[in-house]
Amino acid sequence: MTKENILFIGTVRHAKAQETALAAKYNIHYAAPTRKELLEQLENAKREGITFKALYRGFASHYTLGRVDEQLLNTLPSGLELIGSVGAGYDFVDAEAATRNKQWVTNTPGVVDDATADATILLLLSTLRHQYQVEYNMRHGLPHKPRIGRDPTNMTLGIVGMGGIGKAVAKRAQALGMKIVYHNRRPITITGDDEAFLKEVTYLPTLDALLSTSDVVSIHVPLSPETRHLIRADQFSTMKAGSYFLNTSRGPVVDEEALVQALASGHIAGAGLDVFEHEPKVHPELLKNMDVALMPHLGAFTVETITKMEALTMENIDLFLSSGVLLTPVNHVN
Repeated sequence: MTKENILFIGTVRHAKAQETALAAKYNIHYAAPTRKELLEQLENAKREGITFKALYRGFASHYTLGRVDEQLLNTLPSGLELIGSVGAGYDFVDAEAATRNKQWVTNTPGVVDDATADATILLLLSTLRHQYQVEYNMRHGLPHKPRIGRDPTNMTLGIVGMGGIGKAVAKRAQALGMKIVYHNRRPITITGDDEAFLKEVTYLPTLDALLSTSDVVSIHVPLSPETRHLIRADQFSTMKAGSYFLNTSRGPVVDEEALVQALASGHIAGAGLDVFEHEPKVHPELLKNMDVALMPHLGAFTVETITKMEALTMENIDLFLSSGVLLTPVNHVN
């Protein structure tokens, strides 16, 4: 029986046992190290009659190989049916183009929730306590001029997007004594005892209502045409004077220049950011601002979480090739 071919774009960092098991059942072809070489590799595959039934998009592979976009999909030999993408967000895959091509796309929701929520709380506390400036001054031998911080206890945390990550943030923030409000397209449904803590959160039907009542606003929505620049100058002006802003979702959800201006005016007291509008580039004013805590998109960057993401992606590929089943599809193919 002929083995199906799988194209791996990017490397498997930690789920090596699952990679070995997959390689025993299928032929794995590894992508060339640059975008230019990858496109040449795919043209050669077409000339040699090699086809790929599935594509594995590895963690952070877009930095070296670019997005799985329409150009790449059109360069691939015909016959691709599945794109398995490592990550909860799937904006690094052109899902609309894939759907037009009748190609399924999967992501890895759920397994990133805890690590991303932990990163959000890290940024929250760092921002409230001016941790970056304090540490910077100590490491550089600068005069120590303490800036008094804020306690999260009794603050209101407004969560925009109460999905898995938003819920995990809410649970952690409640342990800090914060009051939780949230805005979604619709109120959430509590599904079991493990979500009993959600009985204490309050749904607000409009984004403006959340922004105007929250001491801290935390963004947890996927990037889509509808959410691009969801938070811009008008939204920052609606936020309470002296409030704080967190984003661990996707950079383009926020108009970064508007955030810079809101911080410069003092209307926003501080920000904690793991994602940026034009990453890996970061707005120079954010880099200079001691009231901003920064991370270079490392919210899910733990051994345990990357292992789970990679394993789930390969499980999707294996199940699809062996039985046509998908665990976490993000699109629908007729």
